Amino acid sequence: MTREPRNRIQRDDVLTWLGYALPVLGGLLGVVYVNVNHMEFINPVWAVGGGAILGWIAVRLIRKVLG
Repeated sequence: MTREPRNRIQRDDVLTWLGYALPVLGGLLGVVYVNVNHMEFINPVWAVGGGAILGWIAVRLIRKVLG
């Protein structure tokens, strides 16, 4: 039975964690942006959704670069 090197498993764990963390962080940053700039009449749905989508895109790019 072959075993994968431990550094491969750790990299996969980090990539899996990033897949959840960055979209959530993007949504959180959207909430912060709406709350800081409350006089600009920004729709919170667009800000939070846009932040989550940008976080998802960032994860896809990171996963593509790291393989």
